[in-house]
Amino acid sequence: MSNISVVMLGTGSPRPNLNRSQPAQALVVGDQTILIDCGEGTTSQLMKAGIKPESIKYLIFTHLHSDHTMGYAQFLLGGWGQGRSELTIIGPRGTKDFHESILNMYSYDIDYRCSLGRSGAGIRDVEVIEFEEPGELIENPLPYKITTARMIHNVPTFAFRFDIDGKAIVISSDTSPNEAIVHLAEGADILVQNAGLTTGKKSEALEKIWDQLQKEHCSPTQAGVIAKKANVKKVVLTHFLPEADGRIALQEASAEFSGEVIVPEDLQVINIG
Repeated sequence: MSNISVVMLGTGSPRPNLNRSQPAQALVVGDQTILIDCGEGTTSQLMKAGIKPESIKYLIFTHLHSDHTMGYAQFLLGGWGQGRSELTIIGPRGTKDFHESILNMYSYDIDYRCSLGRSGAGIRDVEVIEFEEPGELIENPLPYKITTARMIHNVPTFAFRFDIDGKAIVISSDTSPNEAIVHLAEGADILVQNAGLTTGKKSEALEKIWDQLQKEHCSPTQAGVIAKKANVKKVVLTHFLPEADGRIALQEASAEFSGEVIVPEDLQVINIG
């Protein structure tokens, strides 16, 4: 059985935050790392975590919002520059266009580096796998079952469940509460759950959009309810706004869920088995 862990590379949001990088998780299975989302700063976070960016051959996008994708250009070009020669991207419809837009944006840069003798393998030949419907991922290049569920958000957004050596790891991505995430996470060893809507002091700008945010994200209380309904072993809260108070988040989720609640800092490693 492989050792499995989740590294919380980025636990923040679209809002700039010195303490929390934008959303990204590394699912580490033995000596293989799968990157899930790639917000700004992800490549640096990987390096801080002791994970070589060029070692990652698989990247999954839960959706294509800026805070989950802004680090992709650096990851793509930087990892290639460090020697990565193959890469597969998995994501919802639109992922191919997004990838191609990065290639087009930096085509002169890529052409120049190739003219110096660098191979185009790992950047010109990236495999992009798109899917549209939730359920078991049919075109799956990884050696374990991956299942998706459609979340409630303002663009097509999917939660992912990874069943590996008898362990289940679920990443909710951005969503408001729904039964699909409860069903997907049933009995999971770990649920990484969107829970950024903490109570407490809010900026004027945040107050103006708070009602809308509640339609597309979860509070820690709601995350605790989801974890309880799904009977997971532990829940990890993430996607925190700069104003978020981790102590309040922990209290609110723990009031609903009697299992282990983790309010992680960036780069925290959570071992699963």
